[in-house]
Amino acid sequence: MSEETANVGEGANSTGINDTSKKVTAKISEYSGKVDKCIEGALGVIGNRPWDSWLGTANGYISKFLPAAIALAGVLACLTGLITMIKNDAPFSMVVKQLFVLVPVLFAMHLAPKALALTRSFVEKGEPLAIRPELLYIMKVVYGIGGLLLGAYLLLNFDASLVGLAIAAIIFAVLMIICLERPAIVGVKSEYPTNCVEEVIALMLFPIRVVIALLTLLIGMAAVGGIVYGVVQWFDDGLAAALTFGATALAPFLVPLVVYFFYLVIAFALDFYRAIVSIPRKLDELKK
Repeated sequence: MSEETANVGEGANSTGINDTSKKVTAKISEYSGKVDKCIEGALGVIGNRPWDSWLGTANGYISKFLPAAIALAGVLACLTGLITMIKNDAPFSMVVKQLFVLVPVLFAMHLAPKALALTRSFVEKGEPLAIRPELLYIMKVVYGIGGLLLGAYLLLNFDASLVGLAIAAIIFAVLMIICLERPAIVGVKSEYPTNCVEEVIALMLFPIRVVIALLTLLIGMAAVGGIVYGVVQWFDDGLAAALTFGATALAPFLVPLVVYFFYLVIAFALDFYRAIVSIPRKLDELKK
């Protein structure tokens, strides 16, 4: 009887432990679910907006006003250069040469929107990259929440020298949340890659795709900022203003082409790597 009583007691203890374990597991799952909802809600405040249509609208308006901004910057660069040369008693031939600044500006004004469209075609017309949904979520939380927390931490230091870095961290976090919440914007699909090689290629091309997708917006902001900065420099140093205006006029055409060729080189190298890695598998298939 004592052995039976002991077995019954052990069974009751085991049942009690199992019940307690189930309750603890259920509570952990409940709180974990609440944390997930809080994080998703915080990310959704930024990410759950029609960013893709807004970005398309912004790109359209920027492409329309960009030639005018380039022309304005070119004229200001030419005028500023002329004034600087005259003040410095430069030879007449040097003064006349400043007028030729307008020639490349005319080309940039005409070709800059087409160069931006050429670069954007990698994302808009190219084959989308596949990245695992779990990895996209991890990147979204790490870059998004982490960037926002870093920006808040830097601001709380009340150090004027860190304000710029804090703003950059917050902007980076917001952009990453947008791109990872709506990956189609940067030409990425939330799917499982066919193999590890494809996954490595997708991860390496992802940051470049982000830059390409936002390039028109960044160029437009830089053009406006360049003109404003050049006007400010006008009163301090005419030569610096002329160089700033000149860069503002030519960069919207040159930068997209540089990004285009850089992406071509990276994509070619990765495709070449993909072809080399796939040789053993193809040889095995031929043997079979």
